[in-house]
Amino acid sequence: EAISLLQQGGEETKILAGGHSLIPTMKLRLSTPETLIDIGGIPELKYINDKGDYLAIGAGTTHWAIESSDLVSQKAPALSHAAGQIGDVQVRNRGTIGGVLAHSDPQADYPGV
Repeated sequence: EAISLLQQGGEETKILAGGHSLIPTMKLRLSTPETLIDIGGIPELKYINDKGDYLAIGAGTTHWAIESSDLVSQKAPALSHAAGQIGDVQVRNRGTIGGVLAHSDPQADYPGV
């Protein structure tokens, strides 16, 4: 459904998950999307899976989920620690790793790990 809405929406459609990068730009009128598609409730985008040689992390996974995951702590402790350095508790609870990658906001970037 989200993909269909995105295709119908055109260039002025934005995707919203955590909103910690998009909402401030909207408040400053730097971004004025005609349509917002909230994907924050799509459970298929929220996962951390062990794939043997690597971890697969869904775009909708919050920084807090990465920080508090036993799997991430065991397999990639630096990533777990880095997730704990993003913003404050409110940002970590709502902000997503997909949002960081999609928006390229340097304030929300994970430190080099």
